[in-house]
Amino acid sequence: MAVDDDDDVILDDVNDESEDIVVDEESDENSEPPWGPTIVVNNTTYAVSLFWQPLQDTSDPYPEVQETVDNFMEGADLFCLRQGTSPQYGIGNSTEGHKAGLPSAAASIAEVFQDKASSVAVFEVDEGWWFIAIRNDLILSEEDFLYLNEEDAKRAFYAMMAVPDWGRKIAPASWEIEGTEEVDLWDILKAPSGSKLMHINKAQKQKIKLLTVGAGLLVLLVGYKLFSGLFFDEKKPTIRPLAPMKPLFEEEIPPPEAIVHPWEKLIVTEDLLNRCQAAVQQVKSMIIPGWSLGDVSCSASGLSTTWTMNWGYIGWLKRAFEEYNTRGLDFLIDNSGKTAIVSLSIGEPVLHSQAPKMMVYEAREELTSIFQAINVTISFSEEKNVVKTQTTNDGLGNEIKTSKTYSHLNFSFSSDLPMDDWLFVFNKFPALEITQLNYNPNDNIWTYEGRIYEPIP
Repeated sequence: MAVDDDDDVILDDVNDESEDIVVDEESDENSEPPWGPTIVVNNTTYAVSLFWQPLQDTSDPYPEVQETVDNFMEGADLFCLRQGTSPQYGIGNSTEGHKAGLPSAAASIAEVFQDKASSVAVFEVDEGWWFIAIRNDLILSEEDFLYLNEEDAKRAFYAMMAVPDWGRKIAPASWEIEGTEEVDLWDILKAPSGSKLMHINKAQKQKIKLLTVGAGLLVLLVGYKLFSGLFFDEKKPTIRPLAPMKPLFEEEIPPPEAIVHPWEKLIVTEDLLNRCQAAVQQVKSMIIPGWSLGDVSCSASGLSTTWTMNWGYIGWLKRAFEEYNTRGLDFLIDNSGKTAIVSLSIGEPVLHSQAPKMMVYEAREELTSIFQAINVTISFSEEKNVVKTQTTNDGLGNEIKTSKTYSHLNFSFSSDLPMDDWLFVFNKFPALEITQLNYNPNDNIWTYEGRIYEPIP
């Protein structure tokens, strides 16, 4: 009996150990990298670890959000919108710790980082290590992530560092990664943006409610018309006598057309420079094996450039344009199949009015003095434009056309200095307008072409 008792104990122990082993294996198979849904910065709780996607229809975002939830994130019930140059929406889930009303940390940081098109960063916070990657002003879909394990955050950061041309790289100083800087999140995230999580179903219900109210009002209106037609006599329209006709020989003289001087609709120089610089960064950030970027031209009408095939084939170019999916980008392949003519919209630059104060010779002397002092070559040409300003009628059927002559100084120069360094020069001259910007990607040289209007004598 003693031997049997010992055997029973041994068998029970073996069974217990095997059960423990099975449970451990299952937990290992189902385990996922630990992550968190929120961080607290400056006494404000932010939502992180959202799934981001570009938004096509800003007027009605709900169908796009719902489609993403149905196809990729079943059960998700929260979302937020990020406006700006590249509108996006981020999706969260209340069962995973997100809450309605929480501002998005990624959207807030994207606004702060707008000075550079692409940024990758890891911030060490109380809750762990928050990883964020923004490429061409777009929050990458799955790169808004709060890691609870430092090694997981490091692996994500190193993987993203393999992508070239980051304008900003931020990591903890303790990681000692060359080319990175440490930035305190508490110093730059001082106020949340307007991008806050809201319920998806609530948005849908509000839309349905508005449609229901509209339909109800329509039914009431139709019912009122039918009811009033059955029980009340329809009022006959009152016939008013026609006013006597004016004599045929009295011809109304149209008011003179308003005079719009050329300097009353000038493009804001700083806005155009920023838009063109951002557009150039977008095309420069494209990596297309076997293809090289040519000279770039940019004006108020948009950016234009060419891509030339050195080796490979045309499919790589088309595949790259599809994957980058840049808004406003269009291209046309020439007959040889080795050159692509590319255009990119920069939006509508801001206009302003600024009256001229310098004569042509005064502007030329002032610019010459500045450029001689900094040893930069600048070229000039004077131009006069005759513009029809008014068309009036003398009352006898004869049109009288008047015109004005506008003089301006054209200038052109090239420089490898940052664009911002030239703003103080441009701002010295009233009624100045940059008409064309050209960029050489091989030596990073910008060529500026513009004009300065002089007042009418």
